[in-house]
Amino acid sequence: IAKDIPATIVDKTISLLTGKRTLTAGIKGFFTGSKTGLEKGLQYLKTGFDERNIGTKLDYKRVNFGTGKIAKTLQTYTDSVFRVLGTEDQPFYYSAKLRSMYEQTKVAAINAGKKGEEAQKFIDNLIQNPTDDMVKYASIDAETAVFQNKTALGQAAKSIQKLGGGVGEVIVPFGRTPSAVAMQIVNYSPVGIVKTIIENIGKERFDQRLFSQGIGRGITGTAVMYVGGELMKRGMLTLARPTGEKEQKLWELEGKIPNAFYDPISKKWRQVQVLGPVGNVLLIGGYFQKEFAESGSPTEAITKTLAGASQSFTQQTFLTGVSNFIDAISDPARSAKNVAGSTLASTIPTIVSDIARATDTKERRANEIFEKFQARIPGVRETLEPQVNVLGQEKETIGNPLEIMADPTRP
Repeated sequence: IAKDIPATIVDKTISLLTGKRTLTAGIKGFFTGSKTGLEKGLQYLKTGFDERNIGTKLDYKRVNFGTGKIAKTLQTYTDSVFRVLGTEDQPFYYSAKLRSMYEQTKVAAINAGKKGEEAQKFIDNLIQNPTDDMVKYASIDAETAVFQNKTALGQAAKSIQKLGGGVGEVIVPFGRTPSAVAMQIVNYSPVGIVKTIIENIGKERFDQRLFSQGIGRGITGTAVMYVGGELMKRGMLTLARPTGEKEQKLWELEGKIPNAFYDPISKKWRQVQVLGPVGNVLLIGGYFQKEFAESGSPTEAITKTLAGASQSFTQQTFLTGVSNFIDAISDPARSAKNVAGSTLASTIPTIVSDIARATDTKERRANEIFEKFQARIPGVRETLEPQVNVLGQEKETIGNPLEIMADPTRP
C-alpha cells in the first residue's frame, strides 16, 4: 500500500505523455475484502474447498494415509495444518484484490472525466461489471500481496523438489512462496528500479501500471534501506551470525540473535523476517552502512553488501533446508550429524517442541541425534544438560512461555 504513493506520482508523470492514468493510491475495499476473505477462509477450514486453489501456493499434494486409526490421525493432522495456513491467507488475498478493483475503477473514472455523484455511479457500475483487464490486474496485485505469483526462482525451486526419493522436498519443502518473497526483496531495492526499466523496454512491452508499481516499490524500498542504515548506526540492527567464536559468545551474553532489530519497548531483539520482504531490505541497508563505514568506498560497500545480504537470506527459516544441506555436503565432519539430527527430529511437530521449551526454564544442550529428539519432547527435555554461557552460568530460556508459544517475532 505504501508503494502506491510514489507509484502514483510516477504514473501521473507518465500520463503527461500517454494521456491516461493507470494507478492511484487508496485503501477503499481493504476492509470489505478482508471480511470476504475471512468468510472464505472459514469455509476452507471447515470443508477444504477453495476456489483459488490455495494448496498450489503451499506446494500441497493431498496424500491418502489409509483407513487405520494411526493413518486417520496422520490424515487429520496434516490436513488441519494446511487448512489453517490456507485460512490465514484468505483475508490478505481478498483485501488486496478488492482494493485493486476499487482503485482501478477510480482511475477509470478519472480517465473518463467523471466527477462527484456521476463518478460514484460510474465506479459502482464498473465494480459490478469489471473489464477483463481489471480482473487480470486485480489478480496480479492479490497474488503478489500474498507471494503466490510465479517466478523464475520458483521454477528453480520446483526442480530441486523433483529430486528422487523425496529428498528434494525435504531440502525445499516450500518453493513458490519463498521464491516470491525473495523476488520482492529484489523489487523493493534500487535493483528493482533497474529491473523494472529493463522489463518495460521494447516494442509492446511497456505496461504503464506495472512500470509505475515497480518504480514505486524500488523507491519505497530505498527509503527502508536508509532506515536500516540508521538502525545500524545506532546499534539497533544485527546482521548474519558472526563466524568468530569470541563474537558469538559476546552475542550470547548480550542476548543478540542474527538478522534482528532491537525493540526498545520490550528491550528484546526480534527477527526481521516477521516484517516480510521489508525486513530483508532493512538488512541490506544495514550491510551497506557497515561496509561503507569500514571501507569508505561506495563500490566496495555495494559488493560486500550483496555478499552479506545473500548470507543473511540463507539464514531465513524457509531456506534452512537448502543451507543445511549445502553445509552437510561441504563440511560433513562438522555439519552432517547436526543436519541429520535436526531433520529427523523435525518429525516431532513444532507445537510439541514449543510446549517443551515453554515448560522448561533452561536452554538445553542437544548435540547428538537422539538428544535432538529429547529436546523436542515435554518432560524429557529437562533430562538434558543445560547450556552454559562463556561465564559458566546456566542459560535461562529465551522468552517467556507466551512468547515461545505465540509470538511470531521469536525474541
